[in-house]
Parts: sequence; structure tokens; C-alpha cells
Amino acid sequence: MRYVPLAAAAAAFALAAAPADAQNRREQSRNLPQSTALAQQVSSGGEQPDVLLDIPNISVDEITVDVQNLNVDIALDARLANLLKLTAGANASIDQVKIQIKGVQATATLVVRLDNVRAIIERTLQTLDNNPQIVTQLLSTVDNTVNTVGGVANNTVNTVGGIAGTALRNGQVLNLVASGLTQVSQTVNASGQTVRQVRDRAGQLLEVVTDSANRIVSSRRVTQ
Repeated sequence: MRYVPLAAAAAAFALAAAPADAQNRREQSRNLPQSTALAQQVSSGGEQPDVLLDIPNISVDEITVDVQNLNVDIALDARLANLLKLTAGANASIDQVKIQIKGVQATATLVVRLDNVRAIIERTLQTLDNNPQIVTQLLSTVDNTVNTVGGVANNTVNTVGGIAGTALRNGQVLNLVASGLTQVSQTVNASGQTVRQVRDRAGQLLEVVTDSANRIVSSRRVTQ
């Protein structure tokens, strides 16, 4: 019988502590900062934003900033193969700034919507889906593109001594007989391309570089 009063006292303490804990939780809930009006308006809307950053209460006792040089670049880069490229951004530069702030309370809300970017990309994909020949033509263009090697931009062989020369253009298949050229030597460079030295009808020595498909990559006169 000596344990009954102790158990009764523990039960009475628990009953007295429960309302106090509930009151403390209600007070803590009331003290929590509420969302800003803009954030509530955005959240209650039908379509939610892609990014929502809501800081309803910013309390700062003291801020001291001393900046000499500050460059900030913010950019959005959306790319779809070689067909679509969207670039949007902002640039800021600060030089020699000193700021001291005390006792500040503020709110901050950041809402980011990417609907326009998403719509543009979706329309591009839909266009490709409806017109598959665009992709076929693009791949064909990439396959037939030949990069210039050796920095030769003008590969036209002009007329020499009144005798018509031969126009060697990048990308065309080399035909020595049709071009009136006679091969002198043939080697392979480090890139696996065929390097030929040929003579035209006027006796001019030329160097012609072709790829594995015998398409002309570059050509130049050789000084004798």
C-alpha cells in the first residue's frame, strides 16, 4: 500500500504537464513566421512555379560589407542539338562598395517560371516529330561537311601561262584524269589523310589532301 500514493502523484503530474505542453506548442506555432502575401498568392494559384523561394522574416542585427570588385554572371542556357539555343542572363559588376546596416527586418520572395522556355523546346520537339526529314537533312549536312586543314581558304588554281588550270574545291571527289592532273607522289599524314603531289597541264606542282572517301580537304601550290 505504500506505492499507491506515489503512483497517484505521478499521474496527477502527467495530467498537469499535458495542458502546459499543448499551450507551449500553440505559442510556438503562433510565433512561426507566416508566408508572404506574394508566396500565398502564388501557392493558391492553379499552376505552381518552377522555383519558389519564400523567406517571410529576415532579422539582421548588424551587417558590414566591404567589397572592392565583384562580378556576378547569372545565365540560363537551353540547347537542343544544333537546332535551338536559348540564352538568357544578367551581369552585375561592383567596385569599391562599403555598406553598414543595423537592426533590419525584411521579407524576400523569389518566383521563377520557365513556361516560355519549356514551350519553345516543346514546340521544337513537336516540329521535329512532325517533320523527321529535318533531322535527316541535318545529319546529311554534318556528314558532308569537310573541315579545312592547313588554313587554306582559297583553293582555286588560276590559269598559268595562258593554259587553263583546274579548280580544286573542298568537298568534291578528286578525279585526277578528269582534272587533267598527273600524280607525282602520295603519302599519308598523321591524321590519316592522303597527301598527293600532282602536276597540272601547265606543269605547276600542287599538293592535294583528301580524306578516306577521296574528298578534297585542302589544296595548295608547291613552290619549286
